[in-house]
Amino acid sequence: MCKVEYVFLDDRVVIKNVNDFSLSHTFDCGQSFRFNMIEKDHFEGVAFGRAVELYKEDKDIVITNLKKSEFLEKWVDFLDLERDYTKIKNELSQDEIIKKAIVFGSGIRILKQDFFECLISFIISQQNSIPKIKKTVEMFCTLFGKEEELNGKKYYTFPTPDMLLNLTVSDLAPLKIGYRDKYIIDAIKKVNSKEIDEHKLFNMPYTEAKKILKTISGVGDKVADCVLLFSLNKFEAFPVDTWIKRAMEGLYNVKEKEIPNYSRLNFGSYSGFAQQYIFYYIRNNK
Repeated sequence: MCKVEYVFLDDRVVIKNVNDFSLSHTFDCGQSFRFNMIEKDHFEGVAFGRAVELYKEDKDIVITNLKKSEFLEKWVDFLDLERDYTKIKNELSQDEIIKKAIVFGSGIRILKQDFFECLISFIISQQNSIPKIKKTVEMFCTLFGKEEELNGKKYYTFPTPDMLLNLTVSDLAPLKIGYRDKYIIDAIKKVNSKEIDEHKLFNMPYTEAKKILKTISGVGDKVADCVLLFSLNKFEAFPVDTWIKRAMEGLYNVKEKEIPNYSRLNFGSYSGFAQQYIFYYIRNNK
């Protein structure tokens, strides 16, 4: 496998020799809500306080409006550029069902997102469709984030915990998120007080970290597993939503209560990767 190379040109980064990476599949598999497709493999969005454009150019991936220091500090991990996905695919492809899903969703990568953004976004996600989640998260950022401009368009960053220190339930009323407003306030308080500490969670075993996340009001197994997988590199996590429940019952004849044990025994440390391939496959083959 060729080593990934990075070329830095003024306000853009060119990523060379990256295999198994589809922008379209990665940004359309339910793990992130701030990137919008301009056309196939061409996106604009916001992460880590920066509005950027990402697109394929021949075999390269180009990211604009991004400094070298920002890219190296956050975006290499965010896009999971140093991981050997060929190895993961080969291991998982011993399962014939997953093999079919991998071919269909080739190029999916698991994004390592900002912890706080991921937490709040998946609290918002409960009992919501992806379009509705994206709309609500966007409004949340418009109300409380900082303005950025890209290609003549206004974007808004995801607010940091300290920016929301004095937020109240009434401040969230324009979002029309019902019971979730109290959950968001509780999450903000616990993150600001360090009762929920990202760095401690990152260094904890999966089971212990999940238990602590579930002390936040409204955070159950699904939200906790999403946060663990999409921001804390806990690849043992296997988030179960309606789509995954349907897939596991239909493809594997595994009932909902049996899914965690089945994924642990059959997918092990690659459970999160398996979940994404299955999710993308079942959602696009209704």
